[in-house]
Amino acid sequence: MEDIFVVKRCNKIIIHGRRAGESLHEPAEATSWYRISDTRTGGFIGDGYDLEEDARRECQRLNAVSSRVTDCESSG
Repeated sequence: MEDIFVVKRCNKIIIHGRRAGESLHEPAEATSWYRISDTRTGGFIGDGYDLEEDARRECQRLNAVSSRVTDCESSG
């Protein structure tokens, strides 16, 4: 059975501002964050995660719960 919930990597750009009178500012930083996607609806679950491991752990939990619910519905 395929996983219902999967981790999607998203780009996050951090732009550093500058104060009045400053001529130079730091360049933007490109980093990533992670969201949990519901493959059935294409929607996202939760607010997102800075660490991929945290998102994967939550996906595993959600998929485990979903498989138990699906098993109960198909046997009942």
